[in-house]
Formats: sequence, C-alpha cells, structure tokens
Amino acid sequence: MNISARRGFAALTTVAALAAGLVAGLPGQATADTAGWPATDGRLLYNELGSLRYINPDGTKSAQFYETANQAAWSADGSQIAYVGSADSRLRTKTYAQESISGQDIVMPAGSGWHPTDPTFWNGGGDIVFTAGGRLRVAVANSARAPQALFGTDVDGCDSKASGAVNGKLAFVRTGTSCSTTGTPAVWVYNGPTKAFTKVADDADEPSMSPDGQSLVFTRSVAGHKQLFTVKADGTGLTQITTDPFDHNRPAWSPKGDRIAYDTYFAGSADTASGSQIWIRDLAAGTETRVPMADGTDVAWQPLRKNAISRVYGADTYGTNIASSKWTWNTLGKSVPGLMNASSAVLISKSDSAYATTATSLAGKKHGPVLMTSRTGLDSSVQTELKRMLPKGKTVYLVGGTSILNSSVASKVTSLGYVAKRLSDASRYSTSVAVAKTITSAPKYVFLATGTDYHNALAASSAAGAMGTSGTAVVLLTQGSTMTASVYGYLNKYSPSTTKIITVGTDAESALTKAYNAGKLPYWPSKYSYYRFAGSPAPVAARLAEFWWSSPSNAAVASVNSWTGGVSASSAMTTYGPLLWTDVTSLTYDTKSYMMRTSASLNHVAVFGGNGSVDAKVVPLIGRAIGVDSTYAYTPYYKGDIPQSPASQPLSASTASTGKPVPSPDLAPLKVTVSK
Repeated sequence: MNISARRGFAALTTVAALAAGLVAGLPGQATADTAGWPATDGRLLYNELGSLRYINPDGTKSAQFYETANQAAWSADGSQIAYVGSADSRLRTKTYAQESISGQDIVMPAGSGWHPTDPTFWNGGGDIVFTAGGRLRVAVANSARAPQALFGTDVDGCDSKASGAVNGKLAFVRTGTSCSTTGTPAVWVYNGPTKAFTKVADDADEPSMSPDGQSLVFTRSVAGHKQLFTVKADGTGLTQITTDPFDHNRPAWSPKGDRIAYDTYFAGSADTASGSQIWIRDLAAGTETRVPMADGTDVAWQPLRKNAISRVYGADTYGTNIASSKWTWNTLGKSVPGLMNASSAVLISKSDSAYATTATSLAGKKHGPVLMTSRTGLDSSVQTELKRMLPKGKTVYLVGGTSILNSSVASKVTSLGYVAKRLSDASRYSTSVAVAKTITSAPKYVFLATGTDYHNALAASSAAGAMGTSGTAVVLLTQGSTMTASVYGYLNKYSPSTTKIITVGTDAESALTKAYNAGKLPYWPSKYSYYRFAGSPAPVAARLAEFWWSSPSNAAVASVNSWTGGVSASSAMTTYGPLLWTDVTSLTYDTKSYMMRTSASLNHVAVFGGNGSVDAKVVPLIGRAIGVDSTYAYTPYYKGDIPQSPASQPLSASTASTGKPVPSPDLAPLKVTVSK
C-alpha cells in the first residue's frame, strides 16, 4: 500500500520533507535538475509603466492586473502574488485563483518607518521576505503576524533583493558594511534550517533562486553590460551563460528550471520602437527568444504546481473514524513516511457528542487516535484497530463515566493488554476538567466553549491538540451561557495574566462574564484580559485557524452536520493543521475565504467522510480555493487505503512531511480587557 501521499502532499513544494529542508539532486551549471520538481511553467507577470500585466511565455493571453503595482513575486504553487502598490508603496498579497478575492495589506509595525520593496515568497509559501530599512524582513503571507527582522543585529551589511526557495534557502544582495557605506554588491545565500550564511559571488546583483533551491542566477557587469551567471547555492560551479552586447536585468528562473526570463532595454531603430522587453533564454539550447507583446521590466514566472485533496472515508461514519486512524498512525513494526507511531488511544462513545468534544485535545497531548465505540462494549473494528497500531502496555483513555462507556469497555481494553484509564466526573462539564488536568497541570491556554453544541468545542479541541505532546492547552465546557462549579473552580486556580483564557463562541464568553461578575473567580484581579472568537461555527473555526496556525500546509474539512466527521478530522490531522467546517453541497464562505487567504502555504486539504457527508462537488471548490483553477490531485482513501489504480497514485513517492507543534499563536488582536 502506497501511503507516501498522505502527509506527503503537505510538502509538494519540494521532493522531500519541508521540515527537513531536503531536495533531490543538484542542478547542473547551466540548467536545473527538474526531475523531482512538481511544477510546470505558468504565466509571466511583469511591470509595464507602473502596472502589472500577465502573459503566457509564447505571448498569448495578455491581461492587465487589477491595480497599479510593481515588484511582484509568485508563491510556490502559483496561487498568490505578493507585490508593492505603485500609489501607496504598501506590501500586499492577492490570491490568484478562479474565485475572486481582494488583496490584503501586510501591515508594517507602527512607527517602524519601513517602506517595503522586492517581496519574495519563502519556504513553503507561508512566509514573505522583503527589504525595508536596509534589512531583510519576514512576514506571514496571510498577514496574521506582524513583520519582523529576519536576521539578528550582529549581521553586517545592507541587504536587499531577496529570492526565496521552498527548501528554506534565501539568496540576497549585501552591499558594504552598512547602508550608510558604499561597496560592491555581493550575492549571499542564507540557509533557513541551519542559519548558515554563504557568500556565493562577489560583484553580483539581482539573484534568482532555481526551483529546487540548489542554484541561482544573478547579474554581473562584463565589458559594460549586465550578463547572466549561474552558481550553486554552496558557491561552486560559477558559469557565465550570456555574452550578448546588452543588459540582462532582473532574471527569473522558470518553474521547470530549464529557462530564464529577464528584461532588457532596446534603444530602438527605424523598424523597432525603443523600450524594455521581456526575453527568455533556453538554458540547454543557449538560445534567446523575445516574448511577443511583453514590453516591460521585473518579470516573475508563475509556477503551476499541483496541490492535493484527499478524501478519507469508510462505509459509514464509524468506518470513517477507523479510516482516519489508519490514515495517520503506523501499523506496529512498520514505518511509513508520513505516518506516526501511536503512544496511546482515546475512546469515546459513538452515540454521545458531548463527551467527545474534548477528546482531540487529549489525543494530541497523548499522541494517539480518537476512536468511537459502542456504549456497551468495545466494537470489533476498534479492537482490530487498537491491535494494529498500539503496542501492548500503552494507555487507552476512556472519556466519560460508565453511563457513557460502561465497565465492559474498560474490561475488554484490559484483556487486550492495555492500561485502561477512565477520565470522568458527574457531567460533561466536570469531565472536561478531568481531561484538562490529565493534559497539563500548568495550562498556558484555556479554551472555553459551550458543551451544548459540538462545533466550537471541536474546533477548540483541534487547536489545543495541535500543540502535540508538549502541549499546554486545554478545553473546558460551559453549560451554554453559564458555568458550572467545577469549571470556574478550575479557572480560579490560574491567573489570567499568565494563563490565556480564550472564549470560543458567544455562549462561552457570556459564561465567563457571568461567573466573574458573580464573584465565582475571587482570585482573579479586578482587571483582567481574555481573547474572544465570536460568530457561527464555520466563521469561528476559520478565524481560530487564522490566529492559531501561522501558515499551515494542511487542513481538515468535515461536514458542519457531522460531529463524528469533526472528531475524525481533527484527530487525524492532530499537529498538521486546523479543523474547518463546510456545508454538505457547497464550500462554506468563511472556509473558502480562509483557504484563499492561506493558499500560499496551504497545499493539502483532507476531506473526512463520504459523498453523503461532503458532496463530490465540494472537492473542485476546494481545489480552486487553494490553487489555480483545477491544478490539484485528488486521492480517495477508502478505509484508510489508497486505491491501487494508476490514476489515483500520489504525485511523488518520495514526498513526506512530519508534524510539529503549532508555534505560539498571536492572539493580540483578539484581546478583550475587563475592569470591575
């Protein structure tokens, strides 16, 4: 069974794990090794008199950008553009997808005086590097984080003109020892994963990274004209590739790696008008061809890389739950790229959503799946799955008392050789406290969500579980807009100045306010802060995803009508990305909008449940939201297996990714301060 595409689709921007910064093969001196690069050549984007234009490399289908802009760059899958507005010099991104959405500003820090130039996408597409104040700065492409300096203050020189690669390498120009001094520009490469700097060429300018991040092309003046040179990222293999008696400006490597586009200025003649033109050099043939009708500068070449959509499902909703576990966790004694080894499992009742909502937060911490079973016994399918992926002697957590999962369930777990540990109390609310105490004794984040509806609690549980085995985030359930004694008793033990309280939904916010005003939190100060997510389920989940995950490669989608689908989706995705809700037959607006805003990094979406849960017509809507038109690969995983037909095989058998805890979220924009 070929499973490399499961989590591997999260790393389609490289031919190995993005987290490891790996690539396959080195480029030659004059052409990149394109065998493992999963992208084709899309449209050229260039500046013409202060406006951007699109055009195909053969000169067809020319069109003007929707607003005046320049200095454009494409994301690794061609789904987004970063650019600088001509009128206001603001750095913006725009989703280049079939669905329309307005661009969004990447806001500079207040008082910084930064005027951004030359943006480039970096890593998988989630980061944008740009120049401001003589330094390279980095921002999240979806603008959910404030930009900051990329390098420390110990770095010398004036840096500019960065060109990013998906393997974490970044080429840039460094001039002099500071921005107040002059000097000959040199091209450097910064290796993001190792933090190492390498000077690759002196007297060099305008670098562009090759698609695989292993080589770069740059310009250097020779005999009075700017010529193109290539060099490997380690500084070896320097080669001059042009000798024409004119300038070659701002080169851009093609996504396939076999051509380089650039602009040049012609003085004109009796037959030819003067002006800047876009040309393409074929690296293998050594020939140069003008792009018809492309008169401009600063060319950027769009990659068309297939994103991925998976469907994980079984014969019914409980079969989908088993399929989701097989999709994420290794079989004992085996190690498949993209899968993990389970350390525990969490059991919930398949007939009680109330006790299921906090399970993912526990499963993320304890590193295992959430499995659904009958109230009166351990289902045979669950027994089989436990024996498949969980070593004997490990703990299996039962969420709920004997009225939720009776004693025969625990007895069967024990007879299979596992340690059964029940987490329960008098109600769903006090049970959520028991789960929280099992996760951590020192919570950094406490999510509050109503226990009378599963949507917000599951989204919160997904976020809490995403912190993985080192997680310090828990979920507490409120009784609608009120809070039970067990919950406010738990909260009263922690100071809101050190433990961030996050309300997910208006009921939870109301419950917190009522408890505080009623004196149920006497150890809290007279002035405190919390962080609020308000709205209906789909918008809340999307907004939570935006602020919790910095730039996810993956996301899980479940039907807004299915709590079982939500449990399976959030459990299977664990540390990889957020849980999002959709309607059965259409992609929910807020979910689609979130996908489009994060499309630069989001390259794999997993749908949980069969067509009756999420209709087939939703799949192409997801494809258009995260990429360009229909540029995606769809793979169904029935019962957790990949169908063995050539049409459904993954794009690259060597592709894999590993999960990692979510970085500390930036919740500052959601802060609410309360004073008595």
